[in-house]
Amino acid sequence: MSTTLYFIRHGETISNKKRIRQGIQIDDYLDTQGIIQVENVVPIIKQLQLDALYTSYLHRAEESAALINQRLDKPIPILHDRRLRERDFGSLTGKSQEEWDKALPNNRELEKLQEYDYRPFGGESVEDVRQRVLSAVVDMVTNNPEKRVGIIAHNGPIRLVLFHFPEIPRIYRGLDTEKDIANTDIYEWEVTEGQLENVKSLLKE
Repeated sequence: MSTTLYFIRHGETISNKKRIRQGIQIDDYLDTQGIIQVENVVPIIKQLQLDALYTSYLHRAEESAALINQRLDKPIPILHDRRLRERDFGSLTGKSQEEWDKALPNNRELEKLQEYDYRPFGGESVEDVRQRVLSAVVDMVTNNPEKRVGIIAHNGPIRLVLFHFPEIPRIYRGLDTEKDIANTDIYEWEVTEGQLENVKSLLKE
């Protein structure tokens, strides 16, 4: 049996625009550009013919999911899963990129290698995030055999999952760039009998 997953990053928020780390403590709604971004990918998402739509509980993800669902020809259930939330950055939440670079001079390289650890600041380690996100993915595959599932999530969880599987091409795993997953990027995965197959970006091919 096969399940197809579509990881979709939420639309832009004002904190994204200012390059401020929101984590889970800053719960912004989408800004005007974020709403436009979501509306622009709706035609692609319509073609996917999703059977279910999962989202993080944070406003930026919830709002993205609701906007998508409102524009589908046939609305589908929106299911919330707390495990899809963004990373907890602890006391680094709300800091600018410049402030991060001062507090953690090697953080960009650690992020690129998915070796970050924000526990000293009261946040999460990469292993904390990996365990909760991958457990959510396993449950979604188990509960949705032969279905097409949309997942509205955040930069951190999506990058981590892409990085976790070595069979995913380097360009998608973030090994060759420091850039984040762009707002409303879409990544398609096929999972057949527990094996990951045919990972691709629907916006970068």
